[in-house]
Amino acid sequence: MIAQSAFHAAKNRCGKLLASRGYEPVVPVTDHFLSRYIPLHLIGMQGNYEALCVKIRHAQGAVTPEYVESYCRFECCQLRSLLTMYPGDIFLRCEVWVISPSGAIHCYEVTAAGVREVAAYVR
Repeated sequence: MIAQSAFHAAKNRCGKLLASRGYEPVVPVTDHFLSRYIPLHLIGMQGNYEALCVKIRHAQGAVTPEYVESYCRFECCQLRSLLTMYPGDIFLRCEVWVISPSGAIHCYEVTAAGVREVAAYVR
């Protein structure tokens, strides 16, 4: 289990990464019924029609797509169920960001077919 202060520091770092990828960070909605079932750590908007939903996890070993599919199974299932809901006129992308023991952030896009690494950032 990770300390709360370490998670907030990682979340702040991820927020900066979200902005560097061209997304405007927005505060996740907490009063909607979905937020109780699928709590998101970060949401970024790019323009008016593209949203990136992010869940953050800390890894305990080497980060690979197979590791993410297994270790982040619950998060992947949550994000897949979010993708199946009708988002209106917004293009919705979902990613799991895994922070490796070395501090690198690995970004994996979650789709109905599986996960794929879209980026990796080192401090």
